[in-house]
Amino acid sequence: MERQLAAALRTRSRVTVYGWLAAVGLGLLISACTSVGPNTIRRDQFDYGAAIRNSSKEQLLSNMVGLRYVDAPVFVDVASVINQYSLEGSVELGAGSNSSFIGGDTANIGGSATYADRPTITYTPISGRKFASSLLTPVAPENIFALVQAGWPADVILRLTVRSINGIDNEWASPANQKVADPRFTELLHVWGRLRKSRTVGLRRDQGETGARIFVYHSAQGLTDEGKRDLAFLQETLGLDPNVTEYQLSYGLVPDGPNEIRVMTSSILQIMNELAWRIDVPPEHVKDARTGPTFTGYDADAGPLIRVHTSVDEPEDGYVMIRNRNHWFYIDDRDVVSKRAFAMLQIILSLTDTGDGARGPVVTISN
Repeated sequence: MERQLAAALRTRSRVTVYGWLAAVGLGLLISACTSVGPNTIRRDQFDYGAAIRNSSKEQLLSNMVGLRYVDAPVFVDVASVINQYSLEGSVELGAGSNSSFIGGDTANIGGSATYADRPTITYTPISGRKFASSLLTPVAPENIFALVQAGWPADVILRLTVRSINGIDNEWASPANQKVADPRFTELLHVWGRLRKSRTVGLRRDQGETGARIFVYHSAQGLTDEGKRDLAFLQETLGLDPNVTEYQLSYGLVPDGPNEIRVMTSSILQIMNELAWRIDVPPEHVKDARTGPTFTGYDADAGPLIRVHTSVDEPEDGYVMIRNRNHWFYIDDRDVVSKRAFAMLQIILSLTDTGDGARGPVVTISN
């Protein structure tokens, strides 16, 4: 009898100790997880950033395809992202004892946890004055040449954004003004790129009484024979005075004098429309007069400015892709030239953004 009593007491002790240890462990686990804020920073920063980037790319391509089919563009900005996290837990512990020798003690442990993720995303359509300022206003020439000065390839950025330099025309893909580029314009792009790379031609900002003035300058000291030929071609083609070392850069069609470079630039909407007519479309859509034929009048040496393919099946390796009219339109991820042109358009679009949207969406995380 004494041995049975001692065994019962030991069993009761083990149940009590195990029960309390389990309860304490579960309580510590829940309390450690109640502060989820710090653990979400890396995930939210990358996940929301990637989602906003990808949706912006798809929205831009969708509007370009829409323009090809004469759909009006619609832009919707992500104004703010507010995400709330909560984690709540509870623990229940019960125990009972039995004084008889044939019965056993009882113990029960219970717990629950509730996790909630409540994102709130605010969207703002671009319309009215902001639409006109961002999409209809021609890109400032100084912004374009600042990108060239920063290292972006002149033959791509100028071909993408410039309609003419001192009256020398770029290619136009839109059916209303469709034409091939003036051969001098194509050569100017290559010459300008080489002169910038050799630091013969650059950009200087001079703050005057009438506001910011943009100058293109060059230095003829130490030029190679190729550099001298390129500089002479630039000055002769644009009608510049070779004895002047600074030329004012401004928006316009025809310069007022030999010391000025007038650049006719496109607006974002014009650039998108130009690129839209370079998009491959299903032949049956052209046959059915849903859209016109794709522009192919680009310079053979320069190649197409951008390649947007179309297919019935979903592409396997798309840099950006959208579905429209039962077809996929996409840029191949292995096409660096097209990716670069598309990325430039996104950068230029951000440069023309005004107002609150220019600061980008605000992401707020709370728990």
